[in-house]
Amino acid sequence: MAPSPAPWAVLGDVLWCLGLGCLLGAARDAVRLALGEGPVRCFFRDIAVFAAAAVLVCGFAAGASAGGLARWYMSAAVLLGAVSWRWTVQPAVHRAAAALAELACRPLRLVHKMLVRPAQMRLQAAQSRRRACRKAKKSAKIKKSAEKRLQKPSKVLYN
Repeated sequence: MAPSPAPWAVLGDVLWCLGLGCLLGAARDAVRLALGEGPVRCFFRDIAVFAAAAVLVCGFAAGASAGGLARWYMSAAVLLGAVSWRWTVQPAVHRAAAALAELACRPLRLVHKMLVRPAQMRLQAAQSRRRACRKAKKSAKIKKSAEKRLQKPSKVLYN
């Protein structure tokens, strides 16, 4: 059995693992935004995040921890970091991203309002005028052909 590391070393490991958990939560969130929602996608995404957390904890324990072994508090810290991302950091990041997207799209909305929408309205008006003209022409043609179909009185035979 390996000796327990010093309390300051444990605190350092916990802080590193909290950071790794936050990064893991951010990566999960980025994958969710990139690939979308859905039960199957969520299942495979969660399995991938679980495997990545295991690799992160084991890799950190082998490479950078004070004790050199994976301990329970490292896994708990990674989980707490991921949950902290989900509950505290993610809403702020999403609000900031939405605000930046709104600022970036504002000029496009102005262009749409000033140029595209009037052009669409003119196009719709021209299409409705063409339809009305076609309909009037068709009804006149039907009316004219209905008049032509009448038989002459001299050709009408009575039994």
